[in-house]
Amino acid sequence: MACTSAPGVSGAGSSKLLVNRRRQNGNPVIKYIRNVPYEYVPDIRADFEAGSSCGIFYLTLKWHKLHPGYLETRFTESGNYPLNILLVVVNVEEPRFLLKDLNLFCYRTRWTFVLSYTVEEAAEYIENIKLAENKSAVTALQDSHKRQMQKEAGASKTAGDSRKEQLHSALGFLSSIRSVNSSDAQRLIGTFGSIQNIAKASADDLAMCPGLGPFVLPNDEIIFFTIDHCLLSVSESVFILCCETRPRRKPFTFCMSDVPENANVYCPGTASKKAGKASACAGCPNQNACASGATDPRVDPDIPLIVDRLRQVKHKILVLSGKGGVGKSTVTSTLARAFATNSQRQIAVLDIDICGPSQPRMFGVEGESVHNSADGWSPIYVADNLCLMSIGFLFDNRNDAVVWRGPRKNAMITQFLRDVDWGSLDFLLIDTPPGTSDEHISVVQMLLQTGPIDGALIVTTPQEVSLLDVRKEVNFCHKTKVPVIGVVENMSQYVCPCCNHASELFPSTTGGAKAMCQEMGLKLLAQLPMDPRIAKSLDSGEDFFDTNAESTLAKAYVELAANISDTLDK
Repeated sequence: MACTSAPGVSGAGSSKLLVNRRRQNGNPVIKYIRNVPYEYVPDIRADFEAGSSCGIFYLTLKWHKLHPGYLETRFTESGNYPLNILLVVVNVEEPRFLLKDLNLFCYRTRWTFVLSYTVEEAAEYIENIKLAENKSAVTALQDSHKRQMQKEAGASKTAGDSRKEQLHSALGFLSSIRSVNSSDAQRLIGTFGSIQNIAKASADDLAMCPGLGPFVLPNDEIIFFTIDHCLLSVSESVFILCCETRPRRKPFTFCMSDVPENANVYCPGTASKKAGKASACAGCPNQNACASGATDPRVDPDIPLIVDRLRQVKHKILVLSGKGGVGKSTVTSTLARAFATNSQRQIAVLDIDICGPSQPRMFGVEGESVHNSADGWSPIYVADNLCLMSIGFLFDNRNDAVVWRGPRKNAMITQFLRDVDWGSLDFLLIDTPPGTSDEHISVVQMLLQTGPIDGALIVTTPQEVSLLDVRKEVNFCHKTKVPVIGVVENMSQYVCPCCNHASELFPSTTGGAKAMCQEMGLKLLAQLPMDPRIAKSLDSGEDFFDTNAESTLAKAYVELAANISDTLDK
């Protein structure tokens, strides 16, 4: 029987959930509403009406993406519910910008914002909201009858039993929220003492507890998930998950209780169907475990061994470039030599350019082979305080092509980190191939699980074609939580080897690396000139600093090494 109340206001005594027939007929969420009675009505403003005071407006992100003006239309027709709930189902790959828009809409209109990731979860929220609306009268009758029976029987529960029942009920309520598991609920109750105190707690207090923490947005705002409540009677309240946008004051590293602490930004959570498969999972150390179906990422058995190998490495630096041919390997080898000019430092270079290893030739040790001892693989020593490891040492013929897929590359990089006897090092420079390929993801996954990475050194040239890919490389670092130490602009100008006169080599059309660093808030560590003598030194495997120590380029590399040391030691 359809409800005959005015639009937007159902009968105050209605015990059923009212469903908007015109808008929600055929909605798959309906078949999962099993714990509360419902009926279709044609004349309510909301999609679902949980009593006279609460209107629920249902929206999927896919629909919002196709019809961005739909929600504003619903707002103008929303009627006069004291409590308006926007129930959103996340069903798109990259939801963060859509969620930001919806969050700002709710903040502006004072609507309550509730997120779900499946229609089953959305149905559970609808049921809980309706059950909470009916809870006051039903609970009062049950409690009265229960107290009368206890009085007649002369039985009374101890304070401890009563406390256990209350605690069990509170934990059950809190853990019904998707982002709060039972452990989080226990910590919340242990911290605040009661649900009422949780509802009264400030956002800052709640942010310090897992489960009700913030979801970080890409700009200077965060969404705070808190608990709101509306009074139904003197003794009963309904508590609802809601959110609001506030300025970011300090960095947070957690989002939901099923998001590992070392996960990437925008992690969908280990319980999500997209765990390990979403674009945000690229480069995450937990990607393989999540994609395999394990809800709790397992520790890779190689990780403790890698931790042991790298425990005496003071600084680990990735050398990256978005574009090939910008001189990344040249910068890696020459920078390592610049560090090694200080005899008190121990330097190592790891060449993980699996398909194109060039470091053995640049260091003049191309014909060497790796020695396997009881302590593991011994790196090849170029000088007393400078060593190198590369796949180039593992092949008999230097012209052999490496035709490997991702898993085999990953295994090789793991073996370099796990089996090489690195010893005590001040700097470990890791030379990578251009772009963001399997090698990058593998080494970042391994290093992040063994401890912090000091950062990435990004090499570019002044042309916009190169800078375009550098921006992507910076984005990769942000997604994988690798700090960017700074940018090195290679071949910024040409220096004549005869007179040391400098002239522009590659004219920049957009201001070069300097303008890009200002735009992206990065540090420009050095602008290295082009000196033809560096190519001759690298081809012959000679130390550039032995023969050209007074050149402009040699001095620039020494200054670059000093800048990096100062940056990392701060």
